[in-house]
Amino acid sequence: MMKKLMVCGTLASIATLTGCLGSDDDNDTASAVQKDVAIQFAGEVNGQPFSCADTYAGLGTNNSSAVLTDFRLYLNNVNLIDAEGNKHPVTLKNDGAWQTDEVVLLDFETGDGSCTSGTAATNMLVSGTVAEGDYTGIEFNVGVPGQTNHQDSTAAPSPLNISGLFWRWQSGYKHARIDLKLDTPYDYTDSSGAAKTGTSWFLHLGSTDCSGDPTLGETVTCGNPNRPTITLNDFNIEANKVIVDYGKLIATTNLSTPTPGPFGCMSGATDADCVEVFKNLGITGDQTLFGKGSL
Repeated sequence: MMKKLMVCGTLASIATLTGCLGSDDDNDTASAVQKDVAIQFAGEVNGQPFSCADTYAGLGTNNSSAVLTDFRLYLNNVNLIDAEGNKHPVTLKNDGAWQTDEVVLLDFETGDGSCTSGTAATNMLVSGTVAEGDYTGIEFNVGVPGQTNHQDSTAAPSPLNISGLFWRWQSGYKHARIDLKLDTPYDYTDSSGAAKTGTSWFLHLGSTDCSGDPTLGETVTCGNPNRPTITLNDFNIEANKVIVDYGKLIATTNLSTPTPGPFGCMSGATDADCVEVFKNLGITGDQTLFGKGSL
């Protein structure tokens, strides 16, 4: 220790000496101490707990009634925010099922009732470690991060190996998939001009306007990444959970009169059914999908 002080003393300045002493290894170690965190999420529809067994009324601008057939979404880049506004990254725990070290899959559907295309297992938790401290907010991105989005999903680790959450190599993953089936059918005309009826309304959020062939080792760039950043202030992970309310997401959309094209929002830049959804996702407006609830 004396040798360390003598070296610092040669800098001929009390201020410099003070700064040198302030870089003691003990302080560095203390600042790097990590703690376990578990951030809870809950799926809801207009303030009601989500269930594959329930029918929900009052959906969208036309007060539609429907059951949800899927309710899954990926998250990445999770940070906790301190009182000064500084962001502290949450290091995700790779559990071999719901989380890699880059991405988390939230899965609210239970594979029964109206959700027969899903699985019985669910996940409503983000777990990891973060630097010791007091936090007053949370931030995360919806979706699969760019460096991971374009790959062979059949060879990817869980939860990136689910075929129902993948489009194709270039477009990548469905960052979110929330689908419903309406009680009252709607009329539409298909591409051949034939009159038909339908009941499905899909939300498949993903990156679009992508170029580059990842199968040839090319870098893929997407004009519309569609990975909104969500920030919730006044959020205490020990007292609060993140609410994901689908009813609020589609509150300003008419579900009973789909626009021409895919039934619902498939993330296309000209998809009229995405206009209000993208606003409420935080892509083009103020998000309403995510909120705060009490544990």
